[in-house]
This record gives sequence, C-alpha cells and structure tokens, in this order.
Amino acid sequence: MNIRDDLARFDPPGPGGWKRLADHFPDSLTPEYQLLYAHTAPAGMATYMARYGVLARSIDVGFVHGHLYITPVPLAGPRQITRTPPNAAVWLLARLHPEFRRRNRAARRTLAERPWRAVTEAWFSTERRDWERRNEEIESIDVARLDNPELSQHLCVCRTHARAGYRRHFELHGDDLLPIGLLIARCVEWGIEPATAMRALNGASPQSTGTITPPDWQLVTGYDLTSLTWCELDARPVVERPRDVSALHLQSLLDAADHDEAEQLVADARAAVPLRDDNGALTGAWPMGLLRRAMLEAGRRLAFIDANLAVEATVDELMQRLAGAVSPSSTDLAERRSERAIRSALDAPLTLGPEFSIPPLRALPRALARIGAAQLATADHMLAASAPVGVGTKNYVGRALVVDDPSVARDLMAAGDVVITTFTSPSWNVILFDAGAIVTTSGGLVSHAAVFARELGIPAVLGDPTATTRFTTGDTVCVDPIAGTVTAA
Repeated sequence: MNIRDDLARFDPPGPGGWKRLADHFPDSLTPEYQLLYAHTAPAGMATYMARYGVLARSIDVGFVHGHLYITPVPLAGPRQITRTPPNAAVWLLARLHPEFRRRNRAARRTLAERPWRAVTEAWFSTERRDWERRNEEIESIDVARLDNPELSQHLCVCRTHARAGYRRHFELHGDDLLPIGLLIARCVEWGIEPATAMRALNGASPQSTGTITPPDWQLVTGYDLTSLTWCELDARPVVERPRDVSALHLQSLLDAADHDEAEQLVADARAAVPLRDDNGALTGAWPMGLLRRAMLEAGRRLAFIDANLAVEATVDELMQRLAGAVSPSSTDLAERRSERAIRSALDAPLTLGPEFSIPPLRALPRALARIGAAQLATADHMLAASAPVGVGTKNYVGRALVVDDPSVARDLMAAGDVVITTFTSPSWNVILFDAGAIVTTSGGLVSHAAVFARELGIPAVLGDPTATTRFTTGDTVCVDPIAGTVTAA
C-alpha cells in the first residue's frame, strides 16, 4: 500500500469511539509532541478522575496520520459497547462493583468538600509562583554557550519540565472544569439554557484575556512545538482593554429555595475559570516554549539547513545527533515536515468508531450521577455542540476575516473585523482584542473563544461547522449570538 492509499484511510486507533481534538489541534502533530501528550494526558486525567469520582478510569490517546484522538477508558467492562446497558444492570453494577463504590464515595466527598476552592487558592497563593520560578530558571540559561553534552542534558531537562507541566495541567482539569460542568448540569435541571447559565461567569477571568505581556519564550501561536513564542513574533505590547461586561444574576431566574445552591455553584465556577487559562500558560505554553528554544539551538548547532527542522525530530534523536549520530539528517527532517503538511491538510474526521455509549445517569447513585453529568457537560461544551451556540446579547455587523493562523491574522486584522476561524486558543488574544465579533467552526460554551468573548463583551457564535466555507474575507456578515447564527448582511 503506498502512502497515498494509506492517507485515504482513517481507522480508529483502538476499540471504542474516538473524538478528534480539532479545537486544540487542527494539524498533524510533531513526533515529540505526540510523545509528550500520550505520556501526560492519560496519567493526569486518571489522577483527577479518581480523586473526584468521575465515571471513567482515564482517557486513552491515539494518533491517526498525526491527528489527535481521545476515548474514555471505562471503569469496568470492554471499551467498545455497542448498546447502552439496561438500567437494572447499571444500578447493580454501581452499587456492587468495588471501583464504582470507590468512585461514588469520592463523588460524595467532592460535592461535600468542594476541593477545587482550596486548590485554586493554593494555585494563586503559592503554586503559581513555583512554576513561574522554575520557568525563569530554565529561561535564564544561555543555551548558545552550552557545549554539545551540556545542550543534550538541557534538552532532557526541558523535556522533563514540559512533561511535568502538562501532567499537572491535566490533573487540574478536575478543579478548573468540573465546577463549570456542575453549574451547567444543574441549570439544565432547573430549565435554564446552558448559554444563559454561562452569562453568570461574565467578568470572572481577566487572566483569560491575556492582558499581561507573555514571557519571551512562551508559546503564543499554538500548542505544538511548531508554534512561535513571544520573542519570535513582531508583536505589539499587550494592553488592558476597557471591559464592559455584567454578569447575570442567576437567582433572578430561580425560586427562592434554590438561591443558596445557585450562589455556591456560581461562586465555584467563577473561581474555576481563571485557574484554567492561568495554569495553562505556566504549566504548558511556557515550558513548551523553553523546549522549543532548546530544540532550535540543537538545529543550529547541528547545521540543519533550517534550524526549525529540529522540531520535526524527537528529543532523543537530537541528543543522539549531538553525541555524534548522523541521522536523522536535514533531508530526513525536511521530508518529515513535508509529509506532516500533507497529513495536516487531510479532512480528518471528527469521530472514529462507534458512538460513545453513556450509561444512564438516572440508574447511578446521586453523587456519582451529578459528577457524571458535570463531566459530560464540560466535554459537550468544550467541543462542538449539536448546534451553534452564542455568547452575548447583541447583534454585530462587520467585515469578515476568514483565517486559521493567528500569526497571519495579526497582519490582516482591522479593528472591528468579525474573525471567522476553526477555533481559538490563548494564542489569539492579541488579535481578538480588536475583533468586533468571533465565529468558530468548533468549540462550545466552555472553549477559549467563549471565555474570551464573555470577558470582553464581544458577540460570538461557536460551533458553526460551515462558517469558514460560507464566507470569505471581505464579506459583510451579521453575528446574532441569541439565535446562534451568522448570515450575510
């Protein structure tokens, strides 16, 4: 089978149903990033799922032509379940199976103790500074002055640091996402639409707008090692933009008997939002930028025809080259880059294999069911929803800017443009400050674009799958966040 035939196939990387993380990773990933993600995501997610009583053991990670897919690992039974088990079977399993019983006890403790409040307080009081200090220590090293053995050791240090950061980032998902899921799930029970409920979080996270100028070697245009750092961009300073946002008083939609519960849920969710983007910069983007710096220095030291080819290698390969090995050569790595570009351009499916089989929550004990509903809510509203969703209360009409690369968007952006793209990440913050509205083809109410739109009062429509093909740059469009529509104006 030649490579062209192989590229036409997107087979599931294992049993069960798989979802592609297209909102974070639209392209085929570099080899080292694949290793890092597979090394850290399952372990980090398993830690918080066990601690908080989530109805899954962890997630499994797979790559198809370099595109990242994930699937939940069930607590018991096979991964590939073709039909939802009967309520009675789930009821018995949840009360007799030792792991289900342990998870239910953990779920009860979680709901009673709300441990994310203590974790958030510890992050902003001490842990944040610890990560900042370690990043500063590594960034202070002048990599150009290291000899080859020292640079090889530095590469190893950077990789270890990046892996520790990513694992911690995934562990913190229990603290920075579950409280938001609990709010969404309970509001659905109260008959409040998730888009309405999320308005209670307006103004909760100035950190999410990225108004602090990033460190020199923090990644700012994406997540993979191909992304650019702040010092590699011809970037303008980040400035505070006046924000005109007001949070919805959720109690105004509820009976008095539910006011105290709503107040607690909103307070927990508002504490969770800033933790997510703040820790992502310090445990993910900055350590990865430092690893990129070390890899680029190796590329220069090894006289690659383009130092950037170094990120197409693994750290182990670069260490071997620094020790005298002759492969992979510049030509080998250039071929890898060309092949990865071909794979990035593939129309990678959003799902592979059968649909996820979700156990009936009503058959579970109450605590386990509530945590399960929260987990499902965050997953559903992180990725694309079943229909486009809006953020904001006012329509906006403006010129469309259809673009996927934030570094390209920076040069094309005019104040007031409607940015139409596949997804946004913190790498888009500098561009989105000038946007009149945001439209994405993926993502939902918990995505970066939603948080950013809420923080700056920018109308947004998220999860419109054909927006980038219906419009071209220069079109005049109307963004209606209430209806969740984007139309020609």
